[in-house]
Amino acid sequence: MERTLTLRDQVAAGLIAGIAGGILIDLFLFAVQLAGGTPPEKLAGNFAFIAATLMGPGAYANPAAVPIGIVLHFCVSVGWALGYVYLVRSQPQLLTRPLISGAGFGLMVYIFMQIVILTAGQYHRPGPGVLLTQLVAHIVFFGIPVALIVSRTLRRTTGTAAA
Repeated sequence: MERTLTLRDQVAAGLIAGIAGGILIDLFLFAVQLAGGTPPEKLAGNFAFIAATLMGPGAYANPAAVPIGIVLHFCVSVGWALGYVYLVRSQPQLLTRPLISGAGFGLMVYIFMQIVILTAGQYHRPGPGVLLTQLVAHIVFFGIPVALIVSRTLRRTTGTAAA
């Protein structure tokens, strides 16, 4: 017996997927930075960078930048995941191929976030290695997990079988 998706089901799928995607992308980027020799105490600078896109360059000197960056990062991650859930409502075929749709979604997120960084005055052209790392992070560690979690959550909620 199939049932229709409620708003609660959709929001739950977006929250779970966004938080998981935000954690996975952070873990991957932190692992790459640690492997590249970045001291662990410098990893918080990632979140200060995120806060600086909202607060401007003065954020780096603000002790509240890191917590603000963390909150902002997860709000954006959940926002993107909720956007994916919304997209799935009008394009349900995205649920049947979450690896492909997730990869495309992750690429779209990467491109859009580069535009945000550019308009915030924080953009610096990445070298080839950094570009590859960022693309892998957004496609493999954000887009695909979000698509898989949304697909699995919404299929389980509606009772439809996996394709």
